[in-house]
Amino acid sequence: MGFHRRHIDNEQVISIYLERGTDAVIDWYTKGVDALVLETGIASDIDDILGLANITIADKNNQISDMLFEASTQIEG
Repeated sequence: MGFHRRHIDNEQVISIYLERGTDAVIDWYTKGVDALVLETGIASDIDDILGLANITIADKNNQISDMLFEASTQIEG
């Protein structure tokens, strides 16, 4: 077994969202990884939301989905 570090940048997060949705983005942060290296911006903001203990999983999902939708519309339009 090794140590798995994942580098995540803003463009990558938006691309995953557009291709596979919010659940795929959350999986990218939480499955099969020991440490994250994040770009400043939406990539690190998503990790901040996932780390919140005082809101439900559904609320986290909704906040992340809203952020990703907004970011993707800025790129597309």
